[in-house]
This record gives sequence, C-alpha cells and structure tokens, in this order.
Amino acid sequence: MKKTIILLALTVLLFASCRKESDYLPYIGESHKLAYSTYEEQFVFLWKSISAGYVFWDVDTTDWDEVYNHFLPRFQELDRHYSDSGYVSTDELVNMYGAVFGGMIDHHMTVVVQNLHPIPGDEDRLVVLRPGQAEVKQRDYYLESNSQARASMLSFLGGIESEGYTIVEHESGTFPFNEGAITSSVTYHYILFQLPDGRLVPYLWQSMAAFTPVIRSLGSSTPTGAGASLLDHWLHAITDTPRSQLAGIILDNRANNGGYQDDLDYLIGTFLNERAEVMQTRYKEGPGRMEYSQWTPYYIYPNKSYHRDITAENIPYVILCDINSASMGEIEPLCAKHVLPTVHTIGERTYGATGPLQPVTDINLNYGGPFGDGTNYRGHYIYTSTFEANFDGQVLEGIGYIPDQIILRKDCNSSYKPQLDAAFDYIAAY
Repeated sequence: MKKTIILLALTVLLFASCRKESDYLPYIGESHKLAYSTYEEQFVFLWKSISAGYVFWDVDTTDWDEVYNHFLPRFQELDRHYSDSGYVSTDELVNMYGAVFGGMIDHHMTVVVQNLHPIPGDEDRLVVLRPGQAEVKQRDYYLESNSQARASMLSFLGGIESEGYTIVEHESGTFPFNEGAITSSVTYHYILFQLPDGRLVPYLWQSMAAFTPVIRSLGSSTPTGAGASLLDHWLHAITDTPRSQLAGIILDNRANNGGYQDDLDYLIGTFLNERAEVMQTRYKEGPGRMEYSQWTPYYIYPNKSYHRDITAENIPYVILCDINSASMGEIEPLCAKHVLPTVHTIGERTYGATGPLQPVTDINLNYGGPFGDGTNYRGHYIYTSTFEANFDGQVLEGIGYIPDQIILRKDCNSSYKPQLDAAFDYIAAY
C-alpha cells in the first residue's frame, strides 16, 4: 500500500438507495456529469455521496440523518425561492452548505459546489468550504498571522543570520517538481548550525513533504536537481558527521501543509535497521457507513541510500511542528515519535488532517475518497480523505498531534524563534 499521496480520480457505482429522492452515488465514472437541476437534488446527491464514501463515520459525531431531515426542507425552500425570483444568492448557499458540512472532522475536506442559479451578473457562483480550516481558527492558540504562516517562516529563515546563531552552511531555494499529473514547487532551507561547544546540528525546513519527487533528480542539472543536492547535503551531514561532532538533528515542519507519504523512507527510514510499523489504515469497501476494510499495517523500511542508527548512538532528533503542520507535516512527527526513541517534538498541536489520500491499484476504492470535477468544478467537487489512519490505536483526525514540549507562538509575540531556541536547548542538554 505504499504509494505517493496525490489527488485521486475515482470510479463510482450505482446502488439501490434507501431514500426515494435519489438512487445514485458518485462513485461510478465521472460524477460531475450526473445531472441534477434543483437545489434539492444537489443536496441529496451530496448527502448520499458523503453517507457512503466518508471514511470517518466511526469517530465523527455528526448526526448525518438529522442533517438530512433538517436541511432537506430548507433546500426545497431554495428551489421555491428560485422559482419566484429567478436566482439564489451564492452567499445564502455558502451559509447553507457551511451548516451542512461545518461539523465534519475530516480536516482534508474541501467542498466545492456550483450555484445552479446565481444572481444575474454574479460570476462568483462557486461555494467553497473547508470545515477543518474553520475549526482550526476557533482554537485558542490560533493567530490571525497563521493565514500567512509560510511567508512568515520564509521571512524568519531569510533573516536567520541575524538571530544570533552560529551558522556554518546555509542553502535554500524554491524548486519545481513534477509527479504524474501534479506540478508544484517546494522550498527548503538547509542550515548547519554550530553550538557554543563546537558541535554541529543539521537543520532542514521544508514547506511541504516533497523529498521523494525531488531527491529522484539528484545528479541532474535541473532546478529540481539543485533541490535534491540540498537534501543530499542535509542527509550526509546527518549520516557522515562523526558522533563526537554531531550534537543532534532538527527537522522543521512548521507551516508544512503535507505532501508525499514515501518521504517517511528518508525522514524515518534513514534511521531504521529493520522495518517498523508506524500506523494502520483502512478504507471504505461498501456503501454502508460502517462498511470498512480491515486495518492494515503501514511499514517503513530502512533506507538503502542513507543510514545512521541514531538510536544506538543516542543522537537526539528534534521535530518542530505547529498549528499549520498538516497531513504529512504532522504524520511525520507522529510516526517518528512512534518508532525512534530519541525523537523529541516541540511546538503546537497540529492541524488534524491525518487521513491519507493516495491512489493504489491492488484494492477496491469504489466507495470512498475525493469525487466530482476537480478541474473545472462543474456541479461539485468534494475532496475528502481516502483512508482512516490510527496511531497506537488512536484516530487523530480533527485533533492533531500534541508535541512533547508545548511552546505557543501566541505566548512568544508571534515569533518563530523561541520554538527553535527550545530545540537547541534540548539538544545541548541531551
């Protein structure tokens, strides 16, 4: 089941509905072509789709049947309003669907719904909702500046030379990469810090988890190859520095919003001598809400290209995370903490998007994951987790990972420095 996390194009299937209003599900072909002409039909279609394909029904406390009973008359009222006036306000539809999906715990979820009959001249006819983002903004340690977290991290790291640290090497850059149909870019900062006692600390900040597609370009003269060279320098600083000179390692996942699951082979597998189970996953294998596959162990294997036994050498490995560490940005510290005894995590409770999204070819995924038109957003597009994951028996979707050492930016004048200072303090005292 080890595959790269990328967006999934799913098949769909027909089934006999338990409600007379609609008798189809989106998991058959191209669901954006399945026609609906009224707001009632649109709501019922989406309700049925989530009822069958949502992977967190065992832990999500949303009363989905009550959602149907409460909102069906309200969408019927929208149809009557359209019949009378010739349009429905997109803002009104945003409020309606916001209430429908607002309590769901899938923090990967994005809901895009087209307003069938917007106000004439209103080009903004798409309803776009991110229930998890709305929840995160309600946390007492959320800062308004978190909406610009990546820019803030780049600003901090861009001025790191003036922060009072001793820096031996500093390489950074933004590197494009392609993975299948995905074209994106990732920013890295590799810094080799030196402690007052002369020992070294290799540090890496990554804007997303994209080790896997970038490192494949090692040795090439492309921009991606330059990124692979930077990652190679960090890994060699970790694996080749004599123990007497290596004080510890820092991986900085703050403002990291996710990426590729195979990255675990580098960020954890580099330090393993044998395969290690880091989590278990399962998926929907039937239209019933509780029709799940069996839990399947997910293993990380030792990295064949880079290796150091930090457990045997007792080398501290500090991972920084914050409220904006999402998906792989939080799965990495979760898994590392589970299998590497010298891992110490610092920062804030993470975002809470721990359910993987990934394509696989050896299992039937007809009943779950993203569906709809994710290209042109005709009709609808629902981006939702393909798998449920548990870590030591805990499903942390909507909750996130709580680090060993809590340091909140809201208690530090919004600065990123105290969390990094705590990492150096921990390593120096280890």
